Amino acid sequence: MARQLRLLSASDLNGTLRMQDVLQHVERAFGERGLGRSEMPAKTYLHFPQHDGVLLVMPGSLPQMEQAGVKLISVHTRNPVVHGLPTLLSTIVLISPDTGEPVCIMDGSYVTGMRTGAATGVATKLLARKDSRVLGIIGAGFEGPFQLEAVRHVLQLEKVLVNDLIAEKAKNLAALARGFGLSARACETAEEVVRSCDVLVTATPSDRPIVKDEWMHEGMHLNCVGSYAAGKQEIESAILRRAMVVVDDWEQASHAGEINVPVSNGEFDRSGVYAELPEIAAGLKPGRMDDAAITVFDTTGLAVQDVVTAWAAFRVAEERGLGTVIDALFR
Repeated sequence: MARQLRLLSASDLNGTLRMQDVLQHVERAFGERGLGRSEMPAKTYLHFPQHDGVLLVMPGSLPQMEQAGVKLISVHTRNPVVHGLPTLLSTIVLISPDTGEPVCIMDGSYVTGMRTGAATGVATKLLARKDSRVLGIIGAGFEGPFQLEAVRHVLQLEKVLVNDLIAEKAKNLAALARGFGLSARACETAEEVVRSCDVLVTATPSDRPIVKDEWMHEGMHLNCVGSYAAGKQEIESAILRRAMVVVDDWEQASHAGEINVPVSNGEFDRSGVYAELPEIAAGLKPGRMDDAAITVFDTTGLAVQDVVTAWAAFRVAEERGLGTVIDALFR
């Protein structure tokens, strides 16, 4: 018998997941990936240069968990000003592995925010010094609150420093951190954040380095979140050459992650990558081994993160009766 299809909007999904649960789901998905128990073809890109946009297609499957899905995510930088729409627009289709039926179509923005934050949280858990107490965030846009939420669940944070080109955004994120009982303030410069933090998150769309090598200090951990396409770069290449570098996926990172520019320039290659995070999550390689080392996590976002997080949200939506249920589309 054909299954019904559940439609979930952004408002249906908000608040369906707890970050501490998503951290566990995403870490498991990384582990499955590390053990070779996932299927995840490379991201496919469709470019719309006349509209300053790009569409990413991300399929993924976790056979051991009986979960599969595809995410479509567009990044159109003109949207807020020209069309009154968000820069990022995302849709996720969940597929039942046993029949191939679509069981859910959902807005993907909430899932993307949660799983991206969770990836940073998992990486920070495995790569940051355990005594890290100060979090720095450069880029206080959509992803900022998710990054804060994830890192505060894996470290005993005491202080948060935030910088953004739009001062009001930095102040708002700092206020959110204070609501969690943390000391927090907005900083006027990125340099102030970098020099004063133990763990740094960069979550900007920058195509030029905004974090300088000379600002770095030993024992730091960096999560480079913002780079999503060729030409994007948030930190100076010199940092990569002296750091323990971990990527979520070499192929994706070398083409679209933080390392893509130095790779294309011949300044960095695969020999400079210590591991893929799934290898560490699966226990195949150790995480941080030296408290004095600088560690860098380059995340481009894996489809298996979307799949495991979206299925978790779908299950909650089923339990709560959220969204709209319609007959199968192919009837």
